Amino acid sequence: MSNLRSKPIEGHVTDSAGNVLRNAAVVIKLATPVSGSIAVSTVKTDDDGYFKSDPLPSGTYDVYESGINVSRVIHIACPSTIPCFKPSDFNYPTSQESNFLQLAESGNLNNFKSFLQIEYEELDVSSLGSSYPIYDKDITYESDGELFSLASFFQLSGDSRITTTRFDIEYFSPLTAVTKTYKRIRWAGVPAIRFYKDSKLILPIDYLSLVPSLPRDIFEFSTGLITIDYQDEETLKITPAGGYPGFETLTQNVFVGDVVKFTNHDGTYAYGIVKDISSESEEAIIFDKLKSSRFTSTYIEESDTEFVASIKIFDGMFQGISSINDGVNEKFSVVENVYVQDNETELYNYNNVIAPPPEPS
Repeated sequence: MSNLRSKPIEGHVTDSAGNVLRNAAVVIKLATPVSGSIAVSTVKTDDDGYFKSDPLPSGTYDVYESGINVSRVIHIACPSTIPCFKPSDFNYPTSQESNFLQLAESGNLNNFKSFLQIEYEELDVSSLGSSYPIYDKDITYESDGELFSLASFFQLSGDSRITTTRFDIEYFSPLTAVTKTYKRIRWAGVPAIRFYKDSKLILPIDYLSLVPSLPRDIFEFSTGLITIDYQDEETLKITPAGGYPGFETLTQNVFVGDVVKFTNHDGTYAYGIVKDISSESEEAIIFDKLKSSRFTSTYIEESDTEFVASIKIFDGMFQGISSINDGVNEKFSVVENVYVQDNETELYNYNNVIAPPPEPS
């Protein structure tokens, strides 16, 4: 089963007098902002007028009986999960979502970001307000350095707002007959952003809010097999010493976008984002230094020539993570992080990588 967060829509069908309707055709349709209503489940009522649909992910559904729309259901498959959607172009600046491979090839993967939407398309922000409390002020020139950094990273305008509420996000992709790659990625303490005055709330997902989970693979090495070097100040490179045959196994288990922790024999360690994997002409893996307050590093000195003792591989961003379809809840789970919003320490921290802009004159 590809979707582990689904449950049926169920209920009873009656006529205007309250009598149950037996063998009535019930059609459940998914309400989409672009394609209209799409039938996702068709069932018949039993002798008690009861019906139960197929398991459905969280979303907005219309219930039809005999071709008549009898109700609209805000369906939440998991009570603790906030329904999320693919963001619409008019709710966030699409220019903020950079091309993954282009950043890997010529830029910096630390700057990659994607987005989820957590407010229903039907919500009228101009009259009803947002679903969660927001900082109702211009945060682009807020005196707090952290909000400076947030504004700089997302290039927010004076109309942009962020929520006081923080959210935890999890991406979960189980193995199926179609999906051969298992991934489980977490982000924590993420604020929702309202990019424009009347737009819906959008959740950013990026490397800076990524949190560690269990490593997907662990490789241990003896002295003299793997060495680390610097390409430049922000780029690390590991290569096999003396044609070590195990390096090929490593390159087959790591992918562009993965987060990797490599530890030296002297105990120093660093985290990096895989940006390039060895080719036939050169056995090497190239990393960008991971700029995140969640993955702390004792960065290996550029002059250090000690050998790598172990390498741990974590799921990170990947090509296609932005290609979200209407079934967003099949892959993403969003919950409110009460601890973060009630705690003075802000977990969503960009201060370590982005300097605050100057005060307005």
